[in-house]
Amino acid sequence: TEFNFYYSLILAAFYPHISETKQKEYWQQLEKNQQQMKTWADNCQENFEHKYLLVKAEMVSISGKNAEAIDLYNQAIESAKKNEFIQHEALGNELAAKYWLNQNKFKYAKVHLQEAYYSYQNWGATRKLQDLENQYPELQNILTVKNNIIDTQTTAISSDTTNHGQSLDLATVIKASQAISSEIVLDRLLSKLMKILIENAGAEKGVLLLLTESKLMTKAEATLDSEEVVVQETKINECEDLPLTIINYVERTHQDVVLSNAFAEDRFTTDCYVAQNNLKSVLCTPIINTGKLIGVLYLENNLITGAFTPERLEILRLLSSQVAVSLENAILYTFVEQKVQERTQELNEKNLRLEQTLQQLQRTQSQLIQSEKMSSLGQLVAGVAHEINNPIGFIYGNLSPATEYVSDLLNLIDLYQEHYPEPVEEIQDEIEDMELEFIVEDLQKLLNSMKVGAERIRDIVISLRNFSRLDEAEMKPVNIHEGIDSTFLILHTRIKEKSDKREVEIVRNYSQLPQVICYVSQMNQVFMNLLSNAIDALEFLRDKQQEFDHKPTITVSTEVTESNTVKIKIGDNGSGINSEALSKIFDPFFTTKPVGAGTGLGLSISYSIVVEKHQGNLSCVSEVGKGTEFIIEIPIKPATGNYS
Repeated sequence: TEFNFYYSLILAAFYPHISETKQKEYWQQLEKNQQQMKTWADNCQENFEHKYLLVKAEMVSISGKNAEAIDLYNQAIESAKKNEFIQHEALGNELAAKYWLNQNKFKYAKVHLQEAYYSYQNWGATRKLQDLENQYPELQNILTVKNNIIDTQTTAISSDTTNHGQSLDLATVIKASQAISSEIVLDRLLSKLMKILIENAGAEKGVLLLLTESKLMTKAEATLDSEEVVVQETKINECEDLPLTIINYVERTHQDVVLSNAFAEDRFTTDCYVAQNNLKSVLCTPIINTGKLIGVLYLENNLITGAFTPERLEILRLLSSQVAVSLENAILYTFVEQKVQERTQELNEKNLRLEQTLQQLQRTQSQLIQSEKMSSLGQLVAGVAHEINNPIGFIYGNLSPATEYVSDLLNLIDLYQEHYPEPVEEIQDEIEDMELEFIVEDLQKLLNSMKVGAERIRDIVISLRNFSRLDEAEMKPVNIHEGIDSTFLILHTRIKEKSDKREVEIVRNYSQLPQVICYVSQMNQVFMNLLSNAIDALEFLRDKQQEFDHKPTITVSTEVTESNTVKIKIGDNGSGINSEALSKIFDPFFTTKPVGAGTGLGLSISYSIVVEKHQGNLSCVSEVGKGTEFIIEIPIKPATGNYS
């Protein structure tokens, strides 16, 4: 039987490397050998079944039936293990490892190669161990450490000495403990820990669960076929890929659960996960520190049965104390870090609130100062307007009768000249001295200019009264265009041509606007601030000593929008504002003017009036070298509030 068995394995090994003619001969011999082995297996299953299954696995692998080959390898290994043919168990794992290597599945091959190595080791086949080490040099880091030197970069090791089991346990525990104790950051510790445990336990999948507020939560998960360790907190009742019955049992009893073939054993076969996945090898152990449960470690291997041997369980038990201490330290470190972050965030938030409060106080202070200034200015303007209005009214009212009187007197002079064309010499001399003809001609012009001047003074007084509006503290419907024009009139002396400055051209693109309900004096203040800034922005363009292609111009446009608001655009063709200054344009005390030329409050107060008082919007669009435009948008009627 041994000849039949090894002869078949040799034929299968050489099969891929020979000619098609030879392959037919080898296949016929394999079928003949298997027919004989099947007879023996039927008569004595314990001695021959695993041999039959292993050769069949090799033949199915040659045929390319991968899924069936995997199952047959596992069956052969389980049968050999069950019937205590340790050398054939080792051979089955070695052939399974070769199969996985041919499929480029290094991690699966590693599991079987480890099992083969440990089985040959237990069998005492020292030369075979050396053969494996020589045959698979790329897997040295999982099989051997020469001369008992501990490599802290790897975590699964063995030795060339004759006492393999003791060396393996000692080196593994030392290395793993060093690796685990070197981490204090929880996420990195969990990642390294899972890799170490998966590698040393021979697991296909591992999950670490930690107690959070007295409830187990999934914290880290690792699999054999992935380099990444998933560190993520999940409630276990939301996990569909864990045997919750086993985990809950370990949490409750604080006892290990080791299952060689979970699906075939009676203890946890009712668990949905065990039943659905035909679960094979399972190891679930509590992590305890100073008698207190910290978490639960769950490992599984669904490739082979009996993957978690007593020796491996003992390694995990030896590591568990270091795992528990490191986890406690990392959790404490994370807690302290979190508290520090929370405290830092709390302090930052308080600092931010203090900064915002300070800014608000500064804005309020600036608004109070500006409001007081505007109130004083309004009172002064209103007083001046009142004092001027009375005498100018008297003058303007008397100009018409004065004109009539002068006209009558001139008519009388004409009659005298008509009836007495030759006056006495004394009268004639006086007429010549006083230039009567010039007086007659110029007097009417003089009276007309006086009337124009009086009308001009009257218009200024009306504009001053419109601008101050001290009696209109409440919202009222007003004509926006009147407010803008009144502001232009007040700023007339700054706009007109001077000896060294060009006149500013005013372009009014007014649309038909309805009456807008607003705080009149406050909106006039906004117009004053924006138009004053526009005039300042044109200072360079107005210099008569410089030549420019375009005139200094201020353009005011108005329109009604579809959202039932009024939009007022005030633009200039000055030098513009750069992007850095534009982002701070509405900040209190920010100004681009020279020191002493501006307070930096005008635009901030204007923004507050438009946005906060009128629930509108004030924005600025500017391009360096082309000019600046401020856009005011306020509702035609306020959404709430009392107004008359």
